Amino acid sequence: MARTFFWLMLLLNALYWSWAEGWLLPYGFGPLTQREPQRLAQQIQPQAITLVSQAEARLDVVAGPSEEPLCLQTGPLEEAQAALVRAYLESSWPADSWVFEAVPGLRLRLPVLPVALQARLPELTAVLPPGALESCPGSEAAP
Repeated sequence: MARTFFWLMLLLNALYWSWAEGWLLPYGFGPLTQREPQRLAQQIQPQAITLVSQAEARLDVVAGPSEEPLCLQTGPLEEAQAALVRAYLESSWPADSWVFEAVPGLRLRLPVLPVALQARLPELTAVLPPGALESCPGSEAAP
């Protein structure tokens, strides 16, 4: 009895394995294939996905963003220059991204210049006198 049960179980396992591997599909037996072509058609830029290991993902979280904001300032500006720069900044830059400090004259200070605004620096330097922007004291990033 045990011998018969053993051979029957071995035969059933072999049949199940053949079925699961798809070897019985030519005979009309086999698992249904799961396909969803409509999902593939709905993908948006699947080539932009990058797979990383867990260790690489942890390193990215620990390291944080690689771009650090700049701190820039100008030397003292004359009243006419300061008024022109103030008008430009009020019209197109966020109010919390710049400040005028009263020193002998006025000094423009960009205390935390995010990466998004760093791309707009050429527009600002066109309004300022040549070579006016410099790094803040204690800041190591150059303009």
